[in-house]
This record gives sequence, C-alpha cells and structure tokens, in this order.
Amino acid sequence: MKLKRTKTRELVYKELKKSQLPLSAAQLFSNLENASLTLSSIYRTLNAYLKNNIILKQTDSNGVSLYSLNKEEHKHFLICKTCESKITLDYCPYHLINEELKTKHGFEIDEHNVVLYGTCKNCTD
Repeated sequence: MKLKRTKTRELVYKELKKSQLPLSAAQLFSNLENASLTLSSIYRTLNAYLKNNIILKQTDSNGVSLYSLNKEEHKHFLICKTCESKITLDYCPYHLINEELKTKHGFEIDEHNVVLYGTCKNCTD
C-alpha cells in the first residue's frame, strides 16, 4: 500500500530522518510546533508509518513510545535512568548472541529492537 503524501507525513518523516535518536510523539510535536500540526495528526501519521513498516516503535522505561525510521542498518541505544542521556551504539552487540541461538536452538533471528537502561559514567562518578 502506497501512502498518500501529506504535509504532516512529510514533516514527521523529515524530523525522524534528521534525528540520531528515537523520538516520542510529544517530542515530534514540540519539534514541529511552528508547522501548525496537531498531536493527533502526528499520532495518525505514526500509526500509518507503523502499519507500512516505515518506522520502528520502542518503549522506554517509563512506557513512552519512541519512534525511528526503519533503516536497513539498525542501532542500539544506551539510556541513563538518572540523567536520561542517550548513547547510540554504532555496532550491533547481538550478532554473537544471534549465532548462539541459531546454533543451540535452531532459532534464526530476523530482527531485534533493543534499548538498554542503566547509569552513565557521569552519574556514577
């Protein structure tokens, strides 16, 4: 199914594309406040993008949904529960785990989506 191009869809797509980290609907709304969009139109766009596999959805430790573009390469994030800083990993630490699961259990991972929560170096010092 091909999605119709709308102003909201184009703006949300561009905002997700330029972001290095996943964004919540509220963050998108805040970032696009000068575009006269409603929060409900952003949610409708995100739902349409999810149904069409254009974006990925994650849930943070507070239950907030975060969205990012569904790119060929995937990323993993480390999020500090104290200061909420986010670190993007530029590699996948799960390749060895995926191979082990395939060898031991015959289970082949097609995709995964992981956010790791903990405390960053600045907050532990």
